[in-house]
Amino acid sequence: MARRPDVHPELTGDRCSDCNGSGTVIADMGGFKAEVDCSQCYGTGLVNSPNACIECYGCGTVIVDFFGVNVETTCDHCGGSGLEPKTELEGDSKGQ
Repeated sequence: MARRPDVHPELTGDRCSDCNGSGTVIADMGGFKAEVDCSQCYGTGLVNSPNACIECYGCGTVIVDFFGVNVETTCDHCGGSGLEPKTELEGDSKGQ
């Protein structure tokens, strides 16, 4: 199964067994079937991801309530990358 193109290439983890790493599953929507994001891996195709964002779980987007309507928007915590931002304590190679 190919990795979803919208998942950051540096995101690591184990292949999700529910969707076999595709990030999507077929759901029964009361009489018809639809392809939806996997609820186990949040659409990333990976689980147990040590570097996944703690807010969006690696998918880069979050669902917010906008006047009673659920709206998908870019995750503010990771800027949509899906990766947990590095802290100043971790440092970077430029500043040291």
